[in-house]
Amino acid sequence: MGGYSSEYEVSMKSGNNMFSAVDRNKYEVFGIEINRNGHKAWDEHYTEIEFNETKMTVTRNRQTLKLDLLFNLVHGHPGEDGTLALKWESTGIPYSSSAPGPSALTFHKAWSNGVVSRMGAKIPKAILINSQIDVNSLKSKLSDFDLPIFVKPSRAGSSFGITKIHSLNDLNESIKIASKEDDSIIIEEGIAGIELACGLLKIKNKIKVLGITEIISKNEFFDYEAKYSGLTEEITPANISSNNSLEIENISKSLYGQLNLKGFCRFDFILPKNSPAVLIEINTVPGMTLESIIPNQLKNIDLSLKEFTNLLAEEVLENGKNRNFPGIF
Repeated sequence: MGGYSSEYEVSMKSGNNMFSAVDRNKYEVFGIEINRNGHKAWDEHYTEIEFNETKMTVTRNRQTLKLDLLFNLVHGHPGEDGTLALKWESTGIPYSSSAPGPSALTFHKAWSNGVVSRMGAKIPKAILINSQIDVNSLKSKLSDFDLPIFVKPSRAGSSFGITKIHSLNDLNESIKIASKEDDSIIIEEGIAGIELACGLLKIKNKIKVLGITEIISKNEFFDYEAKYSGLTEEITPANISSNNSLEIENISKSLYGQLNLKGFCRFDFILPKNSPAVLIEINTVPGMTLESIIPNQLKNIDLSLKEFTNLLAEEVLENGKNRNFPGIF
């Protein structure tokens, strides 16, 4: 948990929520925080202990233990972009998230859009720019875009750095905001419709849909404040037709498989009126805070967070037995 990005605080909440839920009758659990100053670790009693990042061991009361599996709750860099996964591959310790290649691909919104569109997903009209672009020349490139538009950092989560603008005169300021997260920026045409999130988990080679949630933000869009300050109504299952639900499920499961994702993921969509669903984003390390979507989808299917962590741990350990380390995909 933790990390180096703006999502540090959210990641700590996700990590601590999962840490509390792990079944102590089955597993000895340790918390590990990664931050810009290094790392620290603690045991189930929240007593600080020694952690060796190279050997992936913890030492408590002069006893050194090698970790058997890792739950990745580091949102953003370095947990969601494949950086940690690449390091963990060299240790041979199985982990809960996707491999380095799929993680890096899906974390970059523009790269991901380019690939999933060829896999059959409908994506928003968009262009990729650098933060140093001349705004006047950019305006001409956006002349055929319908307003409003979204200006987003290509590599960021929790809606950090995203602005929704109704005038091209606001481009300069919105690019400055996005560039605080990433120099690579994607500009998307806004789409009117129902915002939806589909949670997935792969268990015993079967991709299971955890639920489809309808998101109704009290803010102009589903931004950081709406996500974590109670300014959103989330309806699970979503109030959409069975045909629309099936469409969302099929797209999500198909992309999960084609991209060779692992663990639990979340696919975000906009469902326009009388049009196919549009994929907005893929989250390979989605939020697991008390306010997050997937924990609430679990409640809807009467699956406790403890039961969920048991299923996830068993899947991660089994996958670890059946693969060769290190790997990229």
